[in-house]
Parts: sequence; C-alpha cells; structure tokens
Amino acid sequence: MSKDINKVLKKLEYGIYIVTMGKGTDGNAFTASWLTQIGSEPPMVALAINNKHQSARLIKQAGAFAVNLIDEGQADFAKVYYGPAESGYRKLESAKVTDAPGTGSPILGGVVGYLDCRVTDTVSAGNHTLFIAEVVAAVYNSDKPILTSTNSNLRYAG
Repeated sequence: MSKDINKVLKKLEYGIYIVTMGKGTDGNAFTASWLTQIGSEPPMVALAINNKHQSARLIKQAGAFAVNLIDEGQADFAKVYYGPAESGYRKLESAKVTDAPGTGSPILGGVVGYLDCRVTDTVSAGNHTLFIAEVVAAVYNSDKPILTSTNSNLRYAG
C-alpha cells in the first residue's frame, strides 16, 4: 500500500470496540475498529478481521461475536486487547464477563453497551474476512461518548 493511501485511510473515523467471542473466560477478545451497520430489518453489522488474526478463526467456529462499546476514557482498557494478529489466546482469563443473551458470547463489565451478533455470512476481502451478522440482542448502559480513532489515536489501516 502506498504511503499516501495509508495516510488517507488513517484519517477515516471509526469507533474503537472490543469484540469478544467464544464462551465465558475461555473466550477471546480483540480491539477492533472496522465495524459498520449494514441493515436495519433485521439489524445487521459487518466486521472486518485480518485472516491471520486468530479471532477470525474463532468467530468462524463460534458463528457469533459480541461488540462491546467502550467510553472515550477507556483507551487503556482497549489497549489490553490490542495487539498483533498472532498474539495469545484466552485474553479473557482474568476478565469479569457475563454471557450475551442470544449467543452466549462473553460481555465485558463496565461497557457503554453491547451488540450480540450471530454470523449470517462471510465474504473474502483481500487479506481480511468480512463477517456479516444479525444483531440478536443489545444492551445500552450509558450516554457516555464512545472511544473513537480520533479521541484515542488508536488507528488501524491494515
């Protein structure tokens, strides 16, 4: 990728989320930004994950994931789950989690809200996989502004 393309892509605004998958503290988590709503009836989102990232494999196995929204003051919390695609599994071992009502995906404590998502399709997108998912449940806990690529300076351009 050219330097100019990389610089411009890094200017795009994204929310910063912690995506969880699996069951309880045996599940896994990663910090994600490439997420967007793609439908409303039913409510649907799309999430892009690098194919080298172990979470792409884990979401394919589970068929589900949760998107944990964190507030703009939780950049350090997001960094706990940020890291190279090949980083270790079981990042939730010491986390306080509950089970999402629809899929059982782990939900982190202290989040602004979450989306509980069931994968309906996958699309190959270069070195990433696009996971298309129906939102089967959600909880809204707070009006606090969420963490974004601008207010956290956490940026990912692939």
